[in-house]
Amino acid sequence: MLQWIACALSFFFILLASFSQAKALVHSESFVRVRIKSLPAKFKLSGENIQFIGIERKFRSVSLKENQSVQVEIQRVLVAAKSYWQVSRNNLPTTRTLLSSQPALMIQGQELQQGATTLPDKIFFRENLSGSVDLIGVLPLEEYVFSVLTSEMPLGWPIETLKAQAVAIRSYTQAVINGRQSRPYDVESSVLDQVYKKPQGINQAYLVKARQAQRETEGITLLNSKGQTLKAFYHSDCGGKTVLPSSVWNQEREHDVGTSVDSFCASNPRGRWSLTMTKQKLQDLLKSFVGDIRSNDFRKLVGFMDLKSTQFEVFENQGQIQFVGQGFGHGAGLCQWGSKYLGQKGLSYQRILKHYYPLAVLKRDSL
Repeated sequence: MLQWIACALSFFFILLASFSQAKALVHSESFVRVRIKSLPAKFKLSGENIQFIGIERKFRSVSLKENQSVQVEIQRVLVAAKSYWQVSRNNLPTTRTLLSSQPALMIQGQELQQGATTLPDKIFFRENLSGSVDLIGVLPLEEYVFSVLTSEMPLGWPIETLKAQAVAIRSYTQAVINGRQSRPYDVESSVLDQVYKKPQGINQAYLVKARQAQRETEGITLLNSKGQTLKAFYHSDCGGKTVLPSSVWNQEREHDVGTSVDSFCASNPRGRWSLTMTKQKLQDLLKSFVGDIRSNDFRKLVGFMDLKSTQFEVFENQGQIQFVGQGFGHGAGLCQWGSKYLGQKGLSYQRILKHYYPLAVLKRDSL
């Protein structure tokens, strides 16, 4: 209970601070800012007990009975050449009010929903350079680790495999936060970073198992050879051998902590794949790219879900190009299908992590 109160008070002060102060406090209190989606300048939000933080005039239209759901419309408007957040209920002029002119509009509530997306209880909106609005969730690091775990790995897999994945998620997240201080958010909610969504419709026993993996590794991260938090990359299926992060992303050399031979991922029933396209289409794709193409750039150009890995052979036949390959993902760091096998064989999460990050060391947070 005391821990919950401390977190609640911490977030209360975060929301009362200016945006730059809030960003600093979020990091100091181990919160994660995750960009959930991009929205048009005018959008709707629903939820219970919605509170707008930093209001310049009181917004009476959401003063309803507790636990009563309400829908509001939010948009950026210009008033006397100054941009404000405007909120209205039921799209009625009499309920419209101007809120803070700050770049970010901070909100907290329960059962928050934007379209079909269920949101964390603390969020903020921020206008971006393209004129659209970023919807950014703010949640404690460990809750984020738990949520990503439920999205990134099948929860029916061995508990030690889930623990290894939880440590990789935590390490990746902390490393990314440390390297993106100038951004208004820390991570994307997609495969561009890690898949985040609020757990819903998941078997209760599986949720308990995921929570166990998160709690029993709480505060544990991987460090690179410089003693920095390791950006612990992971992927679905390495196809037999992992690769160094720098072979995928040149700027990630400090996170090269060795590779591993991994025949265990052969148990993936979708481990082998093929992709066929016309020679002309491939030429058109390559024309659209300026500069040298690294392996992951080429996958992005063709489509991550189509060109599933960079372990492939290329065949040409009558104007058709066929890619025949194995594995799924960039191939750096932990191989999820391989770690499943190791967990089934009884290896601890520490040994699983040592296999995939052989030169990294484990560290438990002293706090």
